[in-house]
Amino acid sequence: MDLLVLGPLEVRRDGRPVEVRRGRPRRLLLSLLVRRGDPVPQDTLIDQLWADEPPVNADNALHLLVSYLRRTVAGDRLRIDRAPTGYRLLVDPGGVDAVRFEELVRRAATAEEPVARLREASEALSLWRGPALAEAADDAFAQADIARLGELRVQAAEARADALLALGRSDEALPDLGQLVREHPFRERLQGQLALALYRAGRQAEALAALDRARTALAEELGLDPGAALQQLERQILRQDPGLDVAPAPRVAVAPDTRAAARPAPETAPPDVPAVPVALTSLVGRDEQVAAVREALAGHRLVTLTGPGGAGKSRLAAEAVRPHTGRGTVWWADLGAVARGTGVGAVVAAATGTGLASDDPAGDLRRGIGAREAVLVLDTCEHVVEEVAALVTVLSAACPGLRVLATSRRPLGVPGELVRPVPTLSVPGAGETSPEVVGASPAVRLYCDRAAAVRPGFVLDAANAGDVATVCRLLDGLPLAIELAAGHAAALSPAKTAALLEDRLRLPGDGGGRGARHAGLRATIDWSYGLLSGDEASFLDRLAVFRGTFPLEAAVEVAGAGLPADGLELLLSLVRQSLVAVADADRFRLLDTVRAYAGGRLAADPEEALAAADRHARWFAQFAEEADRHIRGADQAGWLADLRAARADLRAVLQHCLRGPRPRPALGARVVCSLSWFWSHEGSFAEARAWIAEARATGPHGPLLDAELHLAAGMHAESVGELDLTETECTAAAEGFAAVGDPRGEARALLHLGTARWALGRLDDAAAAQDRSIGLYRSVRHDSGAGLGLVLRARTALDQDDPPLARELLLEARHVLRRAGDPHLVALCLDQQARTCLAEDAVREAEPLAREGLAVFEAVGYPEGVTASLQTLGQVRLALGDQSGATALLRRAAANALDLGQPAALAESLELVGEAAVDARDAARFLGCADRVREEGRLPRTPSQRRRLDRWLPRLRRELGEGYAAAVAGGRGGTPAELLATPPGAPPDGPRR
Repeated sequence: MDLLVLGPLEVRRDGRPVEVRRGRPRRLLLSLLVRRGDPVPQDTLIDQLWADEPPVNADNALHLLVSYLRRTVAGDRLRIDRAPTGYRLLVDPGGVDAVRFEELVRRAATAEEPVARLREASEALSLWRGPALAEAADDAFAQADIARLGELRVQAAEARADALLALGRSDEALPDLGQLVREHPFRERLQGQLALALYRAGRQAEALAALDRARTALAEELGLDPGAALQQLERQILRQDPGLDVAPAPRVAVAPDTRAAARPAPETAPPDVPAVPVALTSLVGRDEQVAAVREALAGHRLVTLTGPGGAGKSRLAAEAVRPHTGRGTVWWADLGAVARGTGVGAVVAAATGTGLASDDPAGDLRRGIGAREAVLVLDTCEHVVEEVAALVTVLSAACPGLRVLATSRRPLGVPGELVRPVPTLSVPGAGETSPEVVGASPAVRLYCDRAAAVRPGFVLDAANAGDVATVCRLLDGLPLAIELAAGHAAALSPAKTAALLEDRLRLPGDGGGRGARHAGLRATIDWSYGLLSGDEASFLDRLAVFRGTFPLEAAVEVAGAGLPADGLELLLSLVRQSLVAVADADRFRLLDTVRAYAGGRLAADPEEALAAADRHARWFAQFAEEADRHIRGADQAGWLADLRAARADLRAVLQHCLRGPRPRPALGARVVCSLSWFWSHEGSFAEARAWIAEARATGPHGPLLDAELHLAAGMHAESVGELDLTETECTAAAEGFAAVGDPRGEARALLHLGTARWALGRLDDAAAAQDRSIGLYRSVRHDSGAGLGLVLRARTALDQDDPPLARELLLEARHVLRRAGDPHLVALCLDQQARTCLAEDAVREAEPLAREGLAVFEAVGYPEGVTASLQTLGQVRLALGDQSGATALLRRAAANALDLGQPAALAESLELVGEAAVDARDAARFLGCADRVREEGRLPRTPSQRRRLDRWLPRLRRELGEGYAAAVAGGRGGTPAELLATPPGAPPDGPRR
């Protein structure tokens, strides 16, 4: 068992990775690890994990996390013990990379031979994969270890540089030394190593300049003179002392230094869209129906599966579309948790990976799906039929490659809809008792399959065949009802089950007639509730507040609060009785029908329902805040996947906190602020701005939270081109953060303020805000923020016509961002490097950078970044003379910007399409359309955009002559969507003949 903490936490068993859930489980493991075998008191762990908001039964919640870690990571070389004073982690020191690193640094420091020193130091540095203890970067318990390991890392770098210099390999030492000196300007040993390496490389003037910069930094920042060693080195360099020279030593193979490797390959992101639900059990008795649905879907663009609740519509739909997942796109949108009249578009947008950039979800989806070949499954539509029908009507007309498969208790009523009722499973005839005849029934086969899962060895025989047949007949062959009944087979015989069901089905006024069978599913759930203890029933009722899947500890914290029974035991008991389904490892879900039934029971007690919703909101607020702290790091893909999976619950939390009968406005505002960056990454600008406005309307919330809301409002105003509003909001945010002493918050606000000023053409003001932001980020050792600041500052430098400064800033940014491990920021750096190369006519150098940046953005699912990289790559192809290739890329960029509702990116893309156009009239029309977008959004051109336009506009005027004004006016009179829909070279009123 290996524990790797010099970067994002990794646990490996026999060399294979062991998945440990993000959030508190990882932080608990790190908290125990840094104590190096000493016990940590239980109260201390609770404070570290929950701070000021512990759950109701905090001891039990901590015990659940410890139990989870024991099941997940414990083994022969790692265990978690309970000592009298708390919990402790016992682990083989050789399996912890931080321990190995410290030993290697010690050996490097004491090694007499340079070759040995180089080997040990290089091996030590190769263990680093990112920031140490990354998941606990903001936790007080980890700060001492983070600082200690960071200091040892610099010492290892110094030892490696010393060894390289002693071996005469100055050229290898220089790149790292230059970066290290920029990061640690007051470490005189590094300054001396850099100057010596420069001198030995034949760069005496640069060596003296480096020493002069060191002297200035020490004097201006600390009021100190350089130490004796630096002064002596300067004198030796001035007189070219032969003692400074060293003969190159023969090269000896050493451990690879992974720090010098190229930028890390982007982590493979999970799919951006929810996959088809994974079947945890076999589908019984539906082979003919599956084939029929597939055939119907092949011949019709809209197929609706109808039938009563529990008939198996969702399960049949999942099986019918599963083969498509290997050959084409399948999107699954679960509408079961959508409130009537709201949210259908948002759920479908999340399923398709489309950002909602406007107040017209249907329009956003129409543009986002376009002509793609795909199957969209709309599951559980009966309560939102009108909204679904309206959306399907729009998408069917505008998206020719889209096929829709819906499940609903009633048809959608859309023209062209093929309705396929889903029959219940056939049941044995009355009086049938032969095992052979009874066993041929699909309903009986389903019962036996599920019963055997909870009662190993269960078989259909002559003794029970008649009773099993009776159960299936009483339940009308409804698959869900049969599964629930079979879930009790471990405790109840088929005969007892049939007797209990007979009693439940004799409803008042019915006299036990067979017409009551239509209540079979409800009767089964009602009967199942009757078998529960009071605590089990209360626990199940409270689980109805969850809209999607949930982890074990969330279930216990939300549903188990105040109950005398152990929450874990209650949950596991409900799983055994098939009332709670297992979604995946340590995650659970409620079947829609069970959730509806339990939710109805919970709503009957308004106080209990509100208390459960409050606990649900607190749990997801903490989850969102933790995700926001870590989403811009090396584990970005995992946190994005978790947030996407939790969308329905997060929306329910916001509705409860900001719109509910007993609002929790401050809690809702916290969730809004935590999700702001996630919404921006996903391109969900309209949703973000709506929730931000609601949260602000319920304020004020206190200085810090109000500053966060100012920043969120400014960030999303920037995304849609409202730059004056961005400047106002971000200025207020920066002042608010400064007033409460939050340097990281102030740095974030200044970074967005700098972007707004850059876009407004006020480059000096932008540079000042960005420089201040970078300094603040560095003061709190925040690599991803400092790296992003350097990239944006380089963009400003490029517009200030200073490409050398831009290159220098980007070189530093690449190093910082490689250490931070955020793939989307690495891609931003790549894109800006490519644009800088273009400005210096280094086109061949720009192309691979632009392609790599585009690949990373597409892998992590960052639509804004995809647009930027398409623009850059289009400019590269244009510079290489490939006008058709450039046009295709730039049209994609413009379409992306239009879909996202980003006028600044849209205007720039339209201008670039015009520059690439072969036909002069095309070029003028795109330029006119871009002018209109800029005027409507009050979006000035940046200096680099003006310079680019100045290079090709005179040629366009000459080519069109007197027709120039008319062509531009034609572009101004149309919309971007109309213009992009026109093939290249075609006049606006139709294709050229």
